[in-house]
Amino acid sequence: MKKRRVIVTLLVLCSFFLTTTTSFAKGVQQPTYPKYTKNATITWWTWTANPDKVIAAFNKEYPNIKVDHPLIGSGNAEYNKLTTAIKAGAGAPDVVQIEYQYIPKFVDTGGILDISKYVKQYESYFQPWTWNQVKQGSKIYAIPEDIGPLALLYRPDIFEKYNLAVPKTWDEFATEAEKLHKQNPDMYMSYFPVNDGGFITGLLWQAGARPFTKTSKGWEINLNSPEAKKVINFWGDLIKKGVVHATNDWNPQWQSNIGKGLYASVSGAAWSPTYMIQPYVKKGTDNWNAADIPQWEANGEFIDGNWGGSTNAVTTQSKYPEAAALFAAWINTSAAAEKLDVTDTTKGGRGQVPGNKYGIQQSEMNAPNPALKNQISGPIYAKAAASVDTSYQWSPWTDYVYNQMTIEFTKAAGGEQTWDQALDNLQNEVTVFAKSAGYKVVSKGAESSTKQPLAALNTPALPVVIILVVIALIIWFLKRRQSSLEIEL
Repeated sequence: MKKRRVIVTLLVLCSFFLTTTTSFAKGVQQPTYPKYTKNATITWWTWTANPDKVIAAFNKEYPNIKVDHPLIGSGNAEYNKLTTAIKAGAGAPDVVQIEYQYIPKFVDTGGILDISKYVKQYESYFQPWTWNQVKQGSKIYAIPEDIGPLALLYRPDIFEKYNLAVPKTWDEFATEAEKLHKQNPDMYMSYFPVNDGGFITGLLWQAGARPFTKTSKGWEINLNSPEAKKVINFWGDLIKKGVVHATNDWNPQWQSNIGKGLYASVSGAAWSPTYMIQPYVKKGTDNWNAADIPQWEANGEFIDGNWGGSTNAVTTQSKYPEAAALFAAWINTSAAAEKLDVTDTTKGGRGQVPGNKYGIQQSEMNAPNPALKNQISGPIYAKAAASVDTSYQWSPWTDYVYNQMTIEFTKAAGGEQTWDQALDNLQNEVTVFAKSAGYKVVSKGAESSTKQPLAALNTPALPVVIILVVIALIIWFLKRRQSSLEIEL
């Protein structure tokens, strides 16, 4: 299996480099789109940059389909509004941006539509692993938009100043982290966002952990696997040593930390330079480059994980599902839209790495990246995209899992429990939650030896158990007393 994946990776990389002189000139291969002659107005919820540019390009081909895009927020803000609209039966958009990890949740709520009859012809235009993320059996619930394979983003000026080597393995990362912090105690090699389940999951993905697997017997939950504990304890040890900063991301303090240059590197996704670095850096802290994500094995197969990346789904409330599905497909497969996808946001694009396998071959992917001090970062992300394990599965409880991760990892970072205990607790909590929600669960994770026995005190049956035990002891005592009296007589 490993040999086969190595061959596939090499073939994809060879294809990428060959296309820098051939297919780049030819442009993106795109499908033949169906005619749509009706007048329709659809609403698109998205948080990506320059949506007006995307809509304008679409309307050159389909002027009869009007697309509105209200400002609705990103991530959880959008998901909360979408969940409310689904429960209310009204107020949902026609097309909605959803990250891969939340597709199962919204499928289970009945909020997004099986659009396979409209879009199955587009499958060959996408990287297989991205297409696998949006389908369940023969049903297709979304069109892949962008991907988030991991890379190491680092400050070359800081690395040069402190004579740090760009780490190729996680062991080297730890060594360089200690070296930096010893020279400058006011800087960290990186940060670990205890509140960001997406980031943490990407690291687990790369290490071979598979927290969720849907089988014919039910859901296998394996959040505290040896692979998961290896990853979490690695970062926990760096936090304990003070060389990595345990924090929350996507808040004003985190933005300030990025801006003032507190971190020498960031383990980021393909979209991170545009959406996570560029908006917050200042003159003097805007010197960033990308490198391969460090590996767990020095001489093994190159393996990557994925953090984020999004899709465009059609909701069941759409009055124009065919038009909505056409829009979702066109903006993620057409040459015009893919060009916008890979163009930097400062130049009117969206600054993404597409899920479309032809979009990643465009010349713009081999152009200097303004967010990375004009480094040509395309080959790094092409390699990363080809090295993501396609077998990864998401559960329908991502929001709950991420919430519990935040609780447990915050405690561990604060020294209230070990990182092993955090994962054991997470395993138990998610298993109980999934069962209580009516899912059939086959929990593969090790039973927690650290989950507080006091947790049982919250169960309603405990008083009854205590009473029964007391009664049993009284009966046993009386029988023993009666036997003693009989012997004496």
